[in-house]
This record gives sequence, structure tokens and C-alpha cells, in this order.
Amino acid sequence: MVDFDQDKVAPEKQPASERPLPEKAKRMPGMYIRERVLIACAVLLIALFGFTAFIARQYHHRIHQYADQWFARGEAAMNEGQTSAAINDYRNALVYKPEDPTFQFHLAQALARAGQEVQARTYLTNLLSEDPSSGPINLTLARIAVSEKNNLDAVRYYHSAIYGVWETDPLQQRWEVRSELCEYLLNHGNVQEAEPDLIALAQEVPMRDVGREKTAGNLLLRAGLWSRALSEFRAVLDTDRRDPDALAGAGRASFQLGDYVEAVNYLNRLPRDKRDNPDQAQMLQIAQQAQTMNALRPGLRISEQARRAENALSVAKMRIAACDKQRRETLTGAAGAAPDELQKLYAVMQQNNKAWTFPGLSTHPDQIPSAMSFAFQAESAATKLCGPPRSEADKALSLIASKHPGQAGE
Repeated sequence: MVDFDQDKVAPEKQPASERPLPEKAKRMPGMYIRERVLIACAVLLIALFGFTAFIARQYHHRIHQYADQWFARGEAAMNEGQTSAAINDYRNALVYKPEDPTFQFHLAQALARAGQEVQARTYLTNLLSEDPSSGPINLTLARIAVSEKNNLDAVRYYHSAIYGVWETDPLQQRWEVRSELCEYLLNHGNVQEAEPDLIALAQEVPMRDVGREKTAGNLLLRAGLWSRALSEFRAVLDTDRRDPDALAGAGRASFQLGDYVEAVNYLNRLPRDKRDNPDQAQMLQIAQQAQTMNALRPGLRISEQARRAENALSVAKMRIAACDKQRRETLTGAAGAAPDELQKLYAVMQQNNKAWTFPGLSTHPDQIPSAMSFAFQAESAATKLCGPPRSEADKALSLIASKHPGQAGE
């Protein structure tokens, strides 16, 4: 009979609950605890990171809120004309967002408006180094140069602004800047320098934009570019044939071009209150007088040329007589004395007294240029000896002479 020893029973024969645990199994509870601790730490770290990020976001959000609030206050102050308050508000905004280019630009604008150009230029040049093609920055620098009477920098920055980048409505912004540049150059008498920009300004006027057509036309008038100015005002009149500004501008341009018929036509169409304006009224009277004396206008019949030449001669004779009376000298001159210019002209007039009449000029139209040349010379000589003409008729004759320098005998 076999004696069984319970302690020596094979492990596989023992009940599962009594079998000894393997070494790996003995370590598992400790490992579970460590893993749980590590997981808990990781979760805690993630939570801390999330909380920290949340706090940072809240902080930056609040900082940005403060910056935007100060900036909004600065904008409101600028709109109300409170430049000093706006400068303080913009600076407070920059405390919270020191690198914000918009805040810096608006502060620079406020400083420039307050007359603190040096500080403004410091901000602007720094901004320009980061964004050299910025239209607004270049325009602000141009205006600072204007205030400092620095013509070279002003023109350079204006052109950079014209060809620069504009975020909203770039075509209109560039047109406005070019208009401002033309105004600046004309105000300083730089007509020749302004001419290329004036021509470009007129060419860039949008179709049917009456306001800009009139602006361009008036600037062209100031520069003496009469034909181009007339084109602009005619474009306005194509839209509204009664526009008083366009009629006045077209009348003046036609007047300066020597087209007195058109000048009278435009000026007569002005409303009465505009036509009675002293400048407009005088221009109309001179144009009407010139209309009756300009025998050199192309396309006239011989009889009309003769009639106008006779009128011009009549005005010239009266001018000679008035000047002689003012000088208190005789037109025939003293015996043995050399005749002066006015006396020489009087002698010519006496020699041609019969030929330079309406019948004589109608019969011999080849004498019309000589008669007109005499009239022009008489006005010129009287002006030198007795001062500028006073009557509208004399002014008209002098104006016709200026449009026909080859006929003045000078």
C-alpha cells in the first residue's frame, strides 16, 4: 500500500486555490499600483497644462481687450478733434500690444497732426522699413515733408503713395493722392513739375464721374493747360449741360484759347447770379469785345474781317489819343525832335487813314493783317508809356494781340 505525502503531491494534482503563485504573478499588484500612479500623474499634468493654457489664453484675451479698448478711445478722440487725448490713448494701447503696426501708425498720424513730426517720422520710418510699399504710410510721410517744406521728400513720398498698396479701393485712393500732389505743386508754383501728374490725373478720371472731372478741370486751368481743361468741362456738360461750374470752367478755357465765340456761349449760359460775379462779368464783356475785333479768326468772310479790323483800329486810335492826353504831349511831336514810339504810330495811322476803313479793307483785304498789326502795336506802346489798359475794349485788343504774337510786329 502506497503512502501518500500531501506535501509532495505534484503541483498539477493540487487544487488550483492551493497552488503557489508564480514569481511574475507575485509582482503584478505592485505594478498595477505604480501604473495607476503614473497615469494619475499624467492626467494631473495634462490638467495642469490645460489649466495653465486656459489661464494664459484668458490673460492674453484680457490684454488684447485692454489694448483694443484704448485704441477705440483713441479713434473716438481723433474723430472729435482731441488730438492730445488720442495720443495718450494710442500710447496706452501700445503698452498692451507694443508691436501692433496699426496702433503705431495711428499714433504716428496723431503725432503728425499735433505738430510732433520728429516722433511721428520715427514710427513711420520703422513701419516703412517693414512695409515699404504701404500707400498710407508713404502718404503720411509726404504730408510731414510738406509741413517741413521739404519739397524733394514730399514729391518722392507722394509718388510712392500713388504707386503703393492700398487695402481698400486702391484706384480711388491713388487718384486722391495724385490730386493732392498736383494741388501741392501748383500751390508752390511748380507748374512744369505738376504737368505730368495733371495729365495722368485727367486720364484716370472714371467715366461719368462729374466730381472728379471738375476737380481735374480746375487743376488744369490753374496750370494753364487750357485745351485739356476744356475737354474735362465738356465731359461734365455732356452729363449736365447746365452745370454752372463746368460752364464757368469751359468759358474761361475757351477765353484763354482765344475762342471768344465759345467763351461768350458758355458764359452766357451761366445762371444770372454766377454771370454777375465780377470776374465772370468782366471776362464775358472782354470776350464780347474781342468777338467784334478779332479779324484774324480763320473762316471769316472778307466783309466780317474788314468790319472787325475797323473796330480794332478805332479802339487803337482812342488808346493812342488817351495816352497822349495823359502824357500831355502832342502826337505830331515838337519841331526837330525825334518822334517817340507813340508819335511814329500816329504818323502811320495818318498815312493809312483812308485805306484802313471798312470800304478800303473790304476792297483790299490784303491790308487787314497790316491794320491789325498796327492796332496791336498801338496797344503795346500805350501800355509801356501809360500803364495797362483799363477799358474792356483795350483789354480785349491786348488779349487778341497775345494770341497772335506774329502779327504784333515785335
